[in-house]
Amino acid sequence: MAQAPQSSRGTITNGICESCAGHLPSASSDSELLEAIDAPVLLMQGNPRQVVTANKRALELFVKELPEVEGHRGGQVFDCVHSFTEAGCGKDRNCDDCMIKKTIIDTFMTSRSFNGVSAYLQVKKVDGIKTFLLQISTEKIGDLALIRINRYEKA
Repeated sequence: MAQAPQSSRGTITNGICESCAGHLPSASSDSELLEAIDAPVLLMQGNPRQVVTANKRALELFVKELPEVEGHRGGQVFDCVHSFTEAGCGKDRNCDDCMIKKTIIDTFMTSRSFNGVSAYLQVKKVDGIKTFLLQISTEKIGDLALIRINRYEKA
């Protein structure tokens, strides 16, 4: 069961000015911004939708090193079961109704920010498949999007 997206402005950076935001889209300069956000955050590019970088809180949450996150799709970072299919993350037929995917695409297409979008995700763990509640907020910064992970916990 997924929650309908709620659009808002500046949900992650609390309204960083557009002039400043225009200077951010490189992984090296974004490091300070990402670390200043007191939540797990991914920075994604739009095409292909892949993670450019992540802050330390995100790496700790997913128990991954930066190379295991950079250049990967969101579902691969979350270990969504559909990212392991032949079609792959975002392309599996089960991804068509994914509220998380739809919200991220909407953010890229319209530049709208969203706050507290929830979905249940089937996650592949060492001890089997577990259901997790995932909740994100999104904000477009230049050509990239910040994805804040508000919740990622076993349901």
